[in-house]
Amino acid sequence: MLRLYHTTFTATPQPLLEEIPASHAQLLARCSGPDAFDGGRTAAWLAALGPAATWRAVRDGHTGHTIHCVSDRPAEALTVDLRLGLRLMAWMRGRGRGPPLTWYWWDQPWPRVLGAGELPGRDAINGGWAVPGVPEIHVYRREEAHKVLLHECIHALGLDIPAPLLVPVRRRFETALGRALWPHFGEAWTELAAEWMWAATGADYEARWTAQKRCAEEQAGLVWSRTRESRSAEDTNVFAYYVMKWVLMAHTEAVLLAPAASVPHWWSWWEKALPELERLAAGAGAAGAGTVRMGMTCAGKGRLQRLPTTTTE
Repeated sequence: MLRLYHTTFTATPQPLLEEIPASHAQLLARCSGPDAFDGGRTAAWLAALGPAATWRAVRDGHTGHTIHCVSDRPAEALTVDLRLGLRLMAWMRGRGRGPPLTWYWWDQPWPRVLGAGELPGRDAINGGWAVPGVPEIHVYRREEAHKVLLHECIHALGLDIPAPLLVPVRRRFETALGRALWPHFGEAWTELAAEWMWAATGADYEARWTAQKRCAEEQAGLVWSRTRESRSAEDTNVFAYYVMKWVLMAHTEAVLLAPAASVPHWWSWWEKALPELERLAAGAGAAGAGTVRMGMTCAGKGRLQRLPTTTTE
């Protein structure tokens, strides 16, 4: 099945790159104000760049998909990333299959880092958003931007598991865990699908997926070791992104082939996986209590990246 995804990606034509005026107004407006998606960090980064900021926008002449980007990198350094972004967008929505997609990208060097002993939250995890059914994607980190693009395309194209199907199972987990989870429990499936697709884009797709699963396993153990005793309500999809996604990985093909039909099985799959999760959490030990990277795109390294506790990132 992974080979099939790889084949469909490689069959996607390279984009016909056309330079267009960058939408300064949209990139400025969507990262500022009292409801800023990241607490104002991106707006502050952009203000600090001032006239040194690079503004660039491109369109795929084949599909009409567009990218508007602001960065601290030179314009020519963005070309490879922009071309890949347009190709991924064409893979997700081919020509003639609906309105073109627009990607707004704040290309800032803001790695996902969780401090020693901290509970995971949005500042260490989130990197983008999209509104279901609206053909616009927003990504505000450089780290794993293309995987986040795939994740947000799933939202924008309305491909998620219908939310009402997930309410009963989410409530069952909340009762068992003794705390409120972030409402969008289907993010476990969305993130799994995005990671699967991202692995499929590489020539070494089998090795990438193996590495992805190994890293997801370590991250699940780490997150569970820090959160299993917590009774604090989540401020983002921590449990879904790291723990439930790892549970679903044991049933990847069933989940991807029939997402909605898989939901009634999530609780029993969780019960079956819990002893192994407890073992992983115990194995996280002192290293897992240190400062770690939380990026979920692990293909290529395949292990959880632990950082010195003195990191300034």
